[in-house]
Amino acid sequence: MARPAGRFVLLVRERLSVGLLASAGAGGAMGAAYLAPPSPLTAALLLGGMTCAAWQLQQATGRHRWYCCVLTLLAWQVGGMGWITAVLSPALAGLERAVAIAALFSVLWLVSLGSLLALAWLALRLLPGRVVLALPLAWWAWLVLRDLCWWGGGYGSLSLPLLALPGLATLLPVLGTALFEALLWAALLWVTAVPVDRRGEAGSRRVVAAGLAEALGWPLPWAWTAPAGSVPIAAVPTPPAEPATAVDGWTLQARDAALAALHRAIQQAPAGSLIVTPEIFLPEPPPPATQGVWGDLLMALDARQQRLLLGTALPHPEDRAALMNVALLLAPQRGEVSASVYAKQRLAPIGEELPWPGLLAPIADRWLNHSRRIGRRAAPPELAEPLLVDGASLGVLLCHEVAFGDLPAARADALLHLASDRWSGDPRSARQALGLARLRALETGKWLLSVSEGEAAQLIDLNGHARPARPQEVLPLLEGATPFIRWRDLQPVAPFVLLAALLPACRRRRTRAGPHIAAGATP
Repeated sequence: MARPAGRFVLLVRERLSVGLLASAGAGGAMGAAYLAPPSPLTAALLLGGMTCAAWQLQQATGRHRWYCCVLTLLAWQVGGMGWITAVLSPALAGLERAVAIAALFSVLWLVSLGSLLALAWLALRLLPGRVVLALPLAWWAWLVLRDLCWWGGGYGSLSLPLLALPGLATLLPVLGTALFEALLWAALLWVTAVPVDRRGEAGSRRVVAAGLAEALGWPLPWAWTAPAGSVPIAAVPTPPAEPATAVDGWTLQARDAALAALHRAIQQAPAGSLIVTPEIFLPEPPPPATQGVWGDLLMALDARQQRLLLGTALPHPEDRAALMNVALLLAPQRGEVSASVYAKQRLAPIGEELPWPGLLAPIADRWLNHSRRIGRRAAPPELAEPLLVDGASLGVLLCHEVAFGDLPAARADALLHLASDRWSGDPRSARQALGLARLRALETGKWLLSVSEGEAAQLIDLNGHARPARPQEVLPLLEGATPFIRWRDLQPVAPFVLLAALLPACRRRRTRAGPHIAAGATP
């Protein structure tokens, strides 16, 4: 019996090697940096974790490299999936609740991280031995593709902990978040590459390391947008008395509290202001007739020549039984009410829509919290254009959409983010959403006002700096577009075009190098 036991011990020691533990620790450091507020310390923690992960990926070979990669990714994303517990039914308890959490975690990890590992495997097969090229290309392609899938656009972004670094104000307007993260991985993989006998390579790595530190630490005085006026704006200062998460849970008391908050905002805001509410401030469609309390509210807006951007719900044009999350712009004038609509394009998976309903419907009926907004439908693309206010275009992002950089809102003169951060019950959700809003402001070079049901409104400048919004604000308008906004329509195909362009050169080099490169040597 001693011999099998000894083999088992050796197997455990092999699997729990120092490299695997270091990879798990690197992912844990990256996850901890992501969950903490952005600061120089979290930036250092993230870069340290990424550097350790890059070192392990360079040192490991064969299956051991994939073990290291999986452990790093799992440890990195475990903290960002805590929102799963918020969508579960309150009736779940004990073992069944633990099973539900484990099952949902497993599905999301399988489709999200599984797709990244598949892209990494494909890139390494096509570019054998070229880890510095293959893995960053896979990362870039993964970020691009996941925005097109239901599991994409989550709050997990490597860039969030780096918001405290001044260099992001120079890099993100040019590169965008996805390409920036891919180039960051490429630089760290190059710096930590296994040494080979090539003259001058050590010096080039020092140059890359110094260049990376300077790029992250020192902004350049580039200006891509120009002033184009301003819009007086006021965020509704108080949320409804009860969380307005579903029509079924909408009470008369909550409705009265919401309307009272709107009336206070109208009276306190200067004449001519745009008043902005959080997402789903009124979860039921406004009444079609301008009478009663709703009519009084519109008359008050008309008297003060104000406009109201209201987070509410409207029937879907293709299915009247389904609702859309919308931002409804109301502009009463001399008894007439003009209205325009922005409708939500990207719904939160499991929170608002159920992916693969034919497969997951039985599980959803038992496990999920149906007081949430599951059953909403994404709006048609024609309702995604920026809204016009006095000739200025305002791009709207509704809650979860702030995770996406490819929506039409980015081409507007300023951005408005209407959020509802109280639904998850976790204060980190609001902090992560604010971080993503800062990334969108940096990418677009525009000012952004974020109005949330659970937190104070925040005004973010074009350099990504955020501060609490005053009761009466002026939202600056900027015309023009950053380089990223100009080329971002090419991003869905860019990593694959680059991969195709690298294939001939890598094959020629592999043929000249012979078995040295074929054996997996790192450049």
